[in-house]
Amino acid sequence: MHGTKKIVTALALIVLLPALFYSVYEISALDETEEMVSEMYRRQLDAVLFSVNQHALDVASGWATQLENDPRGGAARLRSSNPSVIGVLTDDSSWNRGTPLLRDRAETFDRLARYQAAAYRKLEPSPAGDSAFLILFVPASDPARRVGILVNSERFIDGVVGQKLRDIAQNDFIIAVRRRSTGAPLYSTSPGTAMEGAQTRQLWIFPDHDVAIRLRGVTIQEAARERFSRNLALIGIMDAVLLAAAWFVYRTIRREMELVALRADFVSNVSHELRTPLSLIRMFAETLQMKRVTSDAKRQEYYTIILHETERLTRLINNILNFSRMESDSRKYQLQPTRLDELVEGVLTVYAYKLESLSFTVVKEVEPSLPAVMADGEALAEALHNLIDNAVKYGGEGRFLRIAVRRSSDGVAIAVEDRGIGIPAEHQGKVFDKFYRVSHGLVHTAKGSGLGLAIVRHIVQAHGGHIAVESAPGRGSTFTIHLPLRAA
Repeated sequence: MHGTKKIVTALALIVLLPALFYSVYEISALDETEEMVSEMYRRQLDAVLFSVNQHALDVASGWATQLENDPRGGAARLRSSNPSVIGVLTDDSSWNRGTPLLRDRAETFDRLARYQAAAYRKLEPSPAGDSAFLILFVPASDPARRVGILVNSERFIDGVVGQKLRDIAQNDFIIAVRRRSTGAPLYSTSPGTAMEGAQTRQLWIFPDHDVAIRLRGVTIQEAARERFSRNLALIGIMDAVLLAAAWFVYRTIRREMELVALRADFVSNVSHELRTPLSLIRMFAETLQMKRVTSDAKRQEYYTIILHETERLTRLINNILNFSRMESDSRKYQLQPTRLDELVEGVLTVYAYKLESLSFTVVKEVEPSLPAVMADGEALAEALHNLIDNAVKYGGEGRFLRIAVRRSSDGVAIAVEDRGIGIPAEHQGKVFDKFYRVSHGLVHTAKGSGLGLAIVRHIVQAHGGHIAVESAPGRGSTFTIHLPLRAA
């Protein structure tokens, strides 16, 4: 538990906290990014408006220059070549001639005259009705004159401003000109398209008109929100990947720590397993050597104990060696026709003395006329030895062993049943893992290497079969080996 806390703390400091801080920073920065996108489009709108206003000013300035260069015939040519020009109004500073449209703008002309005196010709737009406006200026060639070009605003927007707007909009933007007072659209590069969410600016040449611009397909706000959502999704995916990676690292490290602990237990348990038979062999051998046993029957019993402890020691060492070969994938199996009734009988014969001395009730059920199976007899016997050894070791007070061999739907099944302490459900999926031992009740006190069931599973799988366990605490366990029938 202490080691797990250290892993979680280390992962939090190394991976999760930086990811959390970065995500919070990015999310907080997304609002700024959205504002930046909107500001970018506002600047782009300003550039468009500047370009439109400059174009309109250049056109009006060209008209003024034409009138200055040809005071007599310029007005007629201007009207004939520009459908938006309604007429040209002139007067002098005495206001003896001309129209009220010019006289009503005397203050504007006085200001323009001062600009002209400073060698700067300035044009001044002035509304002259719902659909008309005046472009006022003072000619440099005749400062006493006052000139106003009367222009139809709708024609000017459609013929002069509209062409410029189409060149700017192309396939990226929708640009429209609207009357500011009423909101009525006068021109659009995409007629019929709603302009909600568009950026707007005043049109200089027509103070009562606005130019509205938006992206084609989405509004600027929608584009900013779409970018916000996309970036937020990417941050979410990044966090999910980091969390998955952290979880994977955590699982891997925890598993490695568990393996280290299991290996340490394995060394301790194997040392105990080796010490027990060696101690018994030495004790009975010394007793025989000192000739303290005078009865032939007792000497024979001691010889039998030494023989069985030697076999037990041999099986333990073979388990370790076979596990080593299994780990290196160097263990080979020689498959040949094997009679299971003979194999089970041979294994029980080896265990007969131990089972009898521990007062075990042994039940053998072998279905008659079983076909031979293709198997490595020595390896399969080793698997049964391990299952019987566990049944004896964890048999508890039940002291019952049943071995049943029968046909199954897809081959042959060998069941080894005991009535011992059983295995809790949460451990049943792990008991076949190497070094794994159930830390529960008698299992915790009974020593073992933790290799037996891992070796059994490896042997069974190498034969093309599988092994299953049915168990309940206090009711014993049944391990069933399923082997396929294969042609010799």
